[in-house]
Amino acid sequence: MANVSTFRLKELIAAPFTPLNQDGEINYSLLAQYADYMVNTNFTGIFINGSLAEGLSMTLDERKRLAEAWMKASDGRLQVVVHVGTNCIKDAQELARHAEEIKVDAIAAFSPSYYKPENEEVLLEVMSQISSAAPNTPFYYYDINFCTGLYINARKFMEMAKKKIPTLRGLKNSSRELPDAHAVTKVEDCQVLIGTDVQYLSCLALEMPGVVVASYLGNVFSDMRKAFDSGDVTTARKLQNTAEAVNSIRAKYGGGINVAKYIFKILTGMDVGPVRLPLRQMSLDQFENMKKDFNSADLVNISQPREQ
Repeated sequence: MANVSTFRLKELIAAPFTPLNQDGEINYSLLAQYADYMVNTNFTGIFINGSLAEGLSMTLDERKRLAEAWMKASDGRLQVVVHVGTNCIKDAQELARHAEEIKVDAIAAFSPSYYKPENEEVLLEVMSQISSAAPNTPFYYYDINFCTGLYINARKFMEMAKKKIPTLRGLKNSSRELPDAHAVTKVEDCQVLIGTDVQYLSCLALEMPGVVVASYLGNVFSDMRKAFDSGDVTTARKLQNTAEAVNSIRAKYGGGINVAKYIFKILTGMDVGPVRLPLRQMSLDQFENMKKDFNSADLVNISQPREQ
């Protein structure tokens, strides 16, 4: 494992869906093909058991087994970040210990969201206890305030956390307030990863190139980064427009994880199955109409693999 004090994640990270069979059980047999797909669409890492993966709808045993299965499927080709956050700190510690035992590259956790920390100081104690269960594994705080309902001063928290959590390496920011995320870049030796499908060009302009994104956008975001880095802003803007067009169709059908899983099927041909309750399944009519929208917008080929 890399030295924790100098560790940094590579900067194009997928948030893969958890493949499910029609009965709602995890389809582990699809993970090898899924990992191959992400490697061949320019991803350098995966963030598993998070929001798009329906991690909070899984048992602890399922989350552990899925982490083990993703490690095997990735086979060293993708960095593996395991989300260990739960509403129970002891459960999060158990997941963190397991992640360290199987030698993942990093762990991340968002805040408990039923009983919420009342301020940055209490949140720091929560994250300190979780991260201490994996003392040799890089740790990222996962801020997704519109899901957890916890709105904090991210820079203040990260400045405090850098002094108390020895494994802290950065922030995974899926909250929508870019100024707050950008403020964290001022914290010394703190990597900021943006969880966004639609704000990447803005993030590049703000010198925040690390991104965690839906697993059907690898080609688009990789090409956008290359164009931006080469000074080809016109092409970068076109690719940003492509990402926004995908998201607009997603929003038309409700915007949820249920919709995103079917977008993945349309754009890649891989069926990662339904969602678990309490999420709602899309109807067949909705799926067919959404497929027509992607064809009409000439977007159906943007996610095809590129053999390495």
